[in-house]
Amino acid sequence: MKSRLSLCFQAGAGINLLAGKNRLLLLLPVLAGTVMEYFFNDNPTSASFAKLLYLYFFVLISAVVLRQVMFTRTVCRELVFSALCGFLLIGYMGFFLFSSIELYAPGSFKGISSEAPLILNDLFYYSFISILTVGYGDIVAVTWPARNATILVVLVGYIYSLVFIARVVSDFTSRKL
Repeated sequence: MKSRLSLCFQAGAGINLLAGKNRLLLLLPVLAGTVMEYFFNDNPTSASFAKLLYLYFFVLISAVVLRQVMFTRTVCRELVFSALCGFLLIGYMGFFLFSSIELYAPGSFKGISSEAPLILNDLFYYSFISILTVGYGDIVAVTWPARNATILVVLVGYIYSLVFIARVVSDFTSRKL
């Protein structure tokens, strides 16, 4: 029940975010993914496809947030929180990418739990540990798709940290107090 309620809130948030900007057509795949997750989540292929549509959803939201971070001229509290949200969204995108890979090809990551709910927790942890460049080594990508996805997620997180967070901090410190 909690998962279905979360799906409804996420679909509503996406509609709210994109409706006012004449980009509602971009949201159709997300709505299709919500319906698939709601009704057909027991099929591994449709569950994996729904995870990829979640990834698409978070890419859309990230594009809106990144645009706000890039094109805002003055640093304010909202910009700092937007930059933080962008970093968190990268972690969520990594999670959905990793969980799609693990769902499609089980055993792609070594060190994760064998129980279904804990697998997602472990991949969520792995995504954020990767983008924070901590990399404890307790979870390791062992297949090429998992390794390439890890490289992509870490690279995007690292570039985001260097470029966007540095820009916000630089503008914030150069602001006349």
